[in-house]
This record gives sequence, C-alpha cells and structure tokens, in this order.
Amino acid sequence: MALSRVCRLAFLDLVHRPGRTAAALAGVIFAVVLLFMQSGFYLACRDSATRIHDLLEFDVLITSARYAFVLKPDAVERDRVLQARAVPGVADVMMVQVGPGQWRSPGSGSTYDLVLLGIDPADRPFALESLDDDLPQLHRGESVIFDAAAHPILGHNPPGTRTEFEGRSLRVVDSFRWGAGFVANGIAVASQATFAKAFPGRPPSMAQLGLVRAETGVSAAEVARRLRNRLPADIEVWTRDAIEDRDRRFFLAERPIGLMFTSGVVLALLVGGVIIFQLLASEVASRRPEFATLKALGYGSGEVYGVVVAQGFLYTLAAFLPAVFLAALLFEVTRRLARLPMRLDPLLCGAVLVASLVMCLSGALMAARKVRQADPADLF
Repeated sequence: MALSRVCRLAFLDLVHRPGRTAAALAGVIFAVVLLFMQSGFYLACRDSATRIHDLLEFDVLITSARYAFVLKPDAVERDRVLQARAVPGVADVMMVQVGPGQWRSPGSGSTYDLVLLGIDPADRPFALESLDDDLPQLHRGESVIFDAAAHPILGHNPPGTRTEFEGRSLRVVDSFRWGAGFVANGIAVASQATFAKAFPGRPPSMAQLGLVRAETGVSAAEVARRLRNRLPADIEVWTRDAIEDRDRRFFLAERPIGLMFTSGVVLALLVGGVIIFQLLASEVASRRPEFATLKALGYGSGEVYGVVVAQGFLYTLAAFLPAVFLAALLFEVTRRLARLPMRLDPLLCGAVLVASLVMCLSGALMAARKVRQADPADLF
C-alpha cells in the first residue's frame, strides 16, 4: 500500500509540471543513449578482436608459442604444422598467412592499413561458402579477392580494379562482404604465391596460422590434447574458444582502443548517474515545501525518500524506449559510415536497461539525502 502511494505521488509530481519534466526527461534520454553508444562500441571492439578468426573455419588452431594476437602471430614452419595430419581425429590441416600492410586507395591514391590473408586456393578455409567458391580465381596472376565491407577510406574496389598493396601491383578479381571492425580497415585474400611477392622478406616455408578441422564425432578439446602431445614445444595449440578468449582479452586490455571503450562504459555510467542526481536534486530543491508538508502529514522518512527514488525510476523507464529508438538510428549510421560491427540486440537492450536502473538508483539515493533539509517547521 505504501509503495503504491509513493509511486502515485512521484507520478503526480512529474505530470504537475510537464515542461520541467520534459526537459529533465531529455537529459535522462541523453544519459541512456550515451550508455547505449559506449556499450555498443565496447561490444564492437570485442567482436572486432575475433573478426579474422570468425572468417576462418577451424576447430583447433596451431600457432607459434610466441603468438601475441592475430595480427602479431609470429610464424611457424609449414612442415612442422602439417605433421598434425598424422594425428588421429584430425580431418584436415590448412595453412594461412597473415600480413598487415598498406593498401593504396584507387580514388585518393593514399595508403591505408589492410590485412592480407594468404591461402592455398585448393583449400576451402573460410566460413563463407561463397568466398571458398571464388578462390580458384586467385590462380590468375597477382590477384586478390577484396572485402567489400571494408572501411570507405580504402576506396571503391570492384572486380577489375588494379591498385597496389605494399608497393606491389594487384588486381581485384572478386569481392566478399565481411568487415574487419576495429582490427583493420579491411581484409583481402590472395594466393600464397601472391602473398610471397607482397612480402618478399618472409620465407615461403613459414606461415602464421594452422587451421585444423576435427573428424566428425571427435571433440576439439581431444584433438588439441593429442596435438600438444605430438607437436614440438615451440608450437602452441588452441581450441577455437581458447584462442578467441585470448584475443578478446588482449584487444580489450592491452590495445589502446580496447582500453578506451572499456573505460567509456564506466564513464557513461558515472556521467548518467551525475545527470540523474542533478535532475532529482534540483527537483527536491524546488519542491522542498511539498516534501516538508509530507513529513508534517506523517509520512515516514522512507516514504519521502521513496518518492525521490520512484521519480528516478519513472524518468528512466519513460526515457528508455526513446533512447532505444535513437540508439538504433545511431548504430545504423555508425555501421554504414564506419563499417563497424554495431548491433542492437535484445541482450544489449536488457543489459542497458538494468545498468540504467542501477545508474538511476545511485543518482536518486544521493539526491534523496537532500530531503533531510525539508523541515516541517519551515512551513510556519
């Protein structure tokens, strides 16, 4: 009964001055949208860490023991990795070369970062079946298949485009849509022969990633265990989950952009809490006589404080749906212009709603302390 009375008082207080409430609501919407955007960037950064892994089809990954990140993988001898084919439970082993380099934009002539993947066109190493089907085209001299979802600064690169990568003339023979997120501006796929010409300083007997596919009915963990027992100590063996967890931790905890967006979520919570505190503190200050009257009428301190907290929750709930709409619009604009893997799914909406309510509660509790200054004696 007391709870419904408190909520009714909070609601009537808000609708009594609609202009002031609308202005306050705009501030809360801004705080929630800020939280949505920072959370979206954080998740896009997290997803970016595994964009190259996600493009590749494997159950177990073989790398150098000095592996740091997918773009800093070091290299291993091909022959040593191909020993994995003799291990029971292994269905196939494929080698992939990873080379970050400079792609010349056909439009501007400027060069920008791009990741080149070197593969054997006879293999089918990718999770995109359409990309696997296009690989035979890489036999046509020095050619690449270009990521059409790459960042716009790399220029328009339809099939037939001729440009340069690492100063080497290349021709685009086909395209696929993927996007590299924050890891790189884009991805291109080349044959191992073309990759060797783009990176002449790298021995062709070396590769960065060994993709292992397990036989049907054999778990990746079991295959990984067998490989560790068979392969040399300077080679590391990872299940897909293990390598993706490692790369996410590295990207979020050690790369500056990961640290920036991790901190951004915390900062958005703090900023939102401060905004709600300022709004409710101002509301309490302007309504001090009314709160004093409630105390004089016998309302307990818990009920009076509850009115302030209820107002904070009402502001947050009223602001949430408009914030979702604005966030969806901003996510789409960001995805189109920056080609980032921004997604507004129910899980993110639920997490932001919970975080917004916590943010609101903290700000409301701080503002509620100002109700102590509302003294019934001031009414006389």
